[in-house]
Amino acid sequence: MGTAGAVDRGVAVTRKERREARPTGSARAGRSKSARTWLDWLLLSGVIVVALALVGITTGYVYVQYRFHQVTKVTVRHLKVAPVGAPFNVLLIGSDSRANFTPADQAAYGNETTAGGQRSDVVKIVHVIPATGQVSILSIPRDTMVTVAGDTSETGSYNRINATYNSGPDQLVQTIEADFGIPIEHVVQLNFVGFRGAVDAIGGVNLDFPYPAKDTYTGLDITTAGCQHLNGGYSLAVARSRHYEYYEDGYWQYDGTSDFGRIQRQNAFLKALINQAEKQYNPLTLNAFIGSVVQGVTIDSTFTISELVSLTQQFRKFASTNLATATLPTYAASSSEFASYGAVLYVQQPQANQVISQFLGTPVPAAGTPPPGPYGVESTTTTTAPPATSSSGGSTPSTSATSVTTTTVDTSFDPTPC
Repeated sequence: MGTAGAVDRGVAVTRKERREARPTGSARAGRSKSARTWLDWLLLSGVIVVALALVGITTGYVYVQYRFHQVTKVTVRHLKVAPVGAPFNVLLIGSDSRANFTPADQAAYGNETTAGGQRSDVVKIVHVIPATGQVSILSIPRDTMVTVAGDTSETGSYNRINATYNSGPDQLVQTIEADFGIPIEHVVQLNFVGFRGAVDAIGGVNLDFPYPAKDTYTGLDITTAGCQHLNGGYSLAVARSRHYEYYEDGYWQYDGTSDFGRIQRQNAFLKALINQAEKQYNPLTLNAFIGSVVQGVTIDSTFTISELVSLTQQFRKFASTNLATATLPTYAASSSEFASYGAVLYVQQPQANQVISQFLGTPVPAAGTPPPGPYGVESTTTTTAPPATSSSGGSTPSTSATSVTTTTVDTSFDPTPC
């Protein structure tokens, strides 16, 4: 679909984020290929700073060093080290941290005090197979209950997976490996400012909204249906939306799938951004893009420039159509054990292990501390709640899971690239 007639959303209408604690539920020919290469790998696989290597190929190693040293580095003690050439995993974190925000950003998104610390708005694991050039992404819903690894003095033994990022990525890395058997070799974090600046530098994106849409938590406010040209602020509002509403048949309808729906909208945004890059790609645009991204990106300290250049050479022909995506299977259940956490999700087994095995291409390594089910113990293997009493006269569990709902996602009302 063409972009003619697109409505220009040139002003970001963002509001201070309320705490989310609801109790319920490729230019053409050669230029086109270049655009797909750097942007697919850049955004879809999550290794954002690989763009530095791409610029270096055409502009020189000194420039690469200059940009590379602008990127914030963080020490993550529990990262694994994959053998050279072997498959590896990158943890991509979309952070809601407000640290070092300008007064204007604080007015729009809130500050560290009002936001209650930092959380991981997006948790995606990117699996890379250098030998075959394959890339796949596994999304973990932020409300998934996990058994917390490491120091649990602030989080408790059980908590939402996004809470394990409060003190930085290391505990999140530990928890993912302990609960799901997935080793993490690298970490990339992107915050609000980096995301918004990158979109503005590329010239915004075009999304087609089937219906008017809003989300009062993120400031999303699309008043008319159709193709909309969104700037960085509006794009951020779409990507962060977990309380999405759309106007159909004279009523505002609520998308109750929360993080599942948001994952779908994030995928649509990424495709729209690729489309925009194909039209706008040139060295100046790429330079502006990188200049914006480095302000909001943090990578683990084990990343090296030579490694990024090597990755770029390996994935120059990677196409987005080869990208495999999946979401960790979870289900919702009422339980007094975790009632204080509000609406949470539990890992659905054996489906989760099947998805992880397919994602890794190997049998799932044994989880050291499996995620809890509604009873605070290992997650059940089906979506049927266990009985409240024992037929052998054993003790009655101290919790009750009165209902179980497996989430399904209707995407007919979600925006698509245009």
